[in-house]
Amino acid sequence: MNGKSNRRDVIKLLALSGFSLYVPACFSPDDKKVAEPLSKPDTAMVDTVETIEEAVTSNNVVYLTKDDARYEELRLGYNLNVQKHPAIIAFCMNTQGVAEAVKYANEKGLKVAVKSGGHSFEAFSSIDDGMQINLSLMKDIELGENNIATVQPACLLKETYDYLLPKGRVIPAGSCGTVGVGGLALGGGYGFFARQHGLTCDNMVKATMVDGKGEIHTAVKGDELMWALRGGGNGNFGIVTEMEFTTHPAPKTFTRHRFKAYKLDKDRAKLLLQKYFEHSAKLPNTCFAAFVLNYKTLTLLITNYGDDSDALTEMLEAFKPLADKVEIGEPRDLARSLRSYYGIDHPIYFKNASAGYYQNYDTIASSIDAVLDVVFRKSGLIYQINTLGGAIDNTEFKKHSCYPHRAEPYLSELQAYWEEGQNAEPLLSAFAEIQDILFDNGIRKQYRNYPNLAFRNWETAYYGAENYLRLQEVKRTYDPKDLFTNGQTIKL
Repeated sequence: MNGKSNRRDVIKLLALSGFSLYVPACFSPDDKKVAEPLSKPDTAMVDTVETIEEAVTSNNVVYLTKDDARYEELRLGYNLNVQKHPAIIAFCMNTQGVAEAVKYANEKGLKVAVKSGGHSFEAFSSIDDGMQINLSLMKDIELGENNIATVQPACLLKETYDYLLPKGRVIPAGSCGTVGVGGLALGGGYGFFARQHGLTCDNMVKATMVDGKGEIHTAVKGDELMWALRGGGNGNFGIVTEMEFTTHPAPKTFTRHRFKAYKLDKDRAKLLLQKYFEHSAKLPNTCFAAFVLNYKTLTLLITNYGDDSDALTEMLEAFKPLADKVEIGEPRDLARSLRSYYGIDHPIYFKNASAGYYQNYDTIASSIDAVLDVVFRKSGLIYQINTLGGAIDNTEFKKHSCYPHRAEPYLSELQAYWEEGQNAEPLLSAFAEIQDILFDNGIRKQYRNYPNLAFRNWETAYYGAENYLRLQEVKRTYDPKDLFTNGQTIKL
């Protein structure tokens, strides 16, 4: 949608779609078909056009309440473990619609949360008894002059790649296909291309934002608002409705190498981890690596879209005798390769969170034995360490962004997954135990896009003490009435 549809067209679209708009299923252009939505449109919905029409106050926004037949679907985000029940869901067609919704929320005394892709680990993209401003219809993308991509916040990563890669361009972003660009970019954004080109937020050169009063602002490089949006803009003091990004030449090929090690004990796991830190620190910026420990099985992933290097060869040779299974990859088409990382395309039960930034093995030497004791004790926990560094630690990027952890070359994450009806308490207890171990051993820096409501001192963990104070000034300027107050938003 481009915001130019007339009132009746919007109503018909909502009715015919059955409102199943927030998580389109993954598909491959090669199979010439689109997967079915989470729920098929109800033919009876066509008859509800007049009912929906009553909720439309302009061509720009539609308001839905708990009485709406599709409310239960729409309120859900990607994480089924966290349930939120907004009083009103505002479907916005354009920036003006967002401004109208914000003003309406102020009139009614409703707090506001913002949903683009809905992937917030703690469901910060919705809110109990307030207004969820839903941007699902705002997903246009266009490549313009000087290879600048204009992207709306609900455009999903898979849609972004599918549009840009055939044009030979790419934005450094993540790999989960159903994540919305808005939430990703405004909290940082890293992935296979970040070590070469910086974070997603570093490549954002212009943004349109609606503040807590319903006023519309444009931010560009050098503005205090742009500094704040680059790493601190997701739901804190406004709603970004459009972003412009620098794009980069897309590599033609992508190579994946994978090693597996099974039935690990602590000594072997620590040896593998030490080797991982030793060799991954030397990789060129075109490489990305992930150490993924799932119970007693290790998966080591190494990717590359550049030329082979001595450091990469040395790492591959070092792990061949240490692994139980070795897969040395060959260059493949980039677009096809990325699709294999898009992940699950529907809501699931999980608990994920940042598990700290690391410099090297010494950072976690005092805590790794206790962490491994817990991981090995409870099947279902995943402890993962990813490479950062490279262009992320760029002086120019640091100057113009509030993302504070650029000097940290590794980011860890903790994950737990379970099925509906399964008792998740043992997993969640083990999850919390690991987080406490890390905190007690001095690991205090965390990634804002991987939030955890249990983080102590989350303000400085996400943003650093100096940046947090500066962000509070931005909050006072653009959201003086604290309209956006949900979970772990910047405080007045």
